[in-house]
Amino acid sequence: MAIRNLKRNGLTPGIIHKNIGVDFKNIYILTLKMKLIIPIFLIIALSLNAKALAVASDYLEGNTLTLMEGSSRIYSIRLQNPDSYESRFKVDYDKQFMKAMGFEEEYVLPPQSTARIEFNVTAPEYDEKDNLFAVSYTVHQLSGGSGGTFFLTKISKNFKLKVEKKPDENPSKLDVKHDDKSFADYNYAVYAIAVLAFLLYILGRGLLKKTKHRKDFIKNRKIIK
Repeated sequence: MAIRNLKRNGLTPGIIHKNIGVDFKNIYILTLKMKLIIPIFLIIALSLNAKALAVASDYLEGNTLTLMEGSSRIYSIRLQNPDSYESRFKVDYDKQFMKAMGFEEEYVLPPQSTARIEFNVTAPEYDEKDNLFAVSYTVHQLSGGSGGTFFLTKISKNFKLKVEKKPDENPSKLDVKHDDKSFADYNYAVYAIAVLAFLLYILGRGLLKKTKHRKDFIKNRKIIK
């Protein structure tokens, strides 16, 4: 039975086959290599995930900054160095809509420190067909860490700039003129009514005097007769 199994596996009875021992040895060596490679990959992965940079920014609802055409607003970001060593950073930003205030080519952050950068964001002229823009900025880490291999990082962020049309001032001006005109017409009407009442008073008084004078004339005439 054993001889048949050997023949089935391609082996000849009575002959020592050294290849069987070699195969087990290769498997053992391969297993040892895998045990060494896995921790190395884990160390590299942890090193890549460990970022010595954090960027915080002003909160925008829906990540959208809404401005009226031609108006401006301050938008700020904060560079944070959470590590125990000094780091240098560089900031690139969209200069079409943003202008940095007190901008520096490089920002040197001591350990556990923060740097605030303010941008003056200005809305362009309103265009009904194109009133939503993407504004972006990127923070690059230039140096950091001490000894060994250090992975420099960068963080890119963006937000939307929505431009609204400036309200037309002409309708409000017309309304004000209309109100003034109505007020003037009311004054003229009151003045006209007062003059008319005075004229009616004078006229009525004249008629009363004339009627009384006539009655007195008729009465005196009857007495004479």
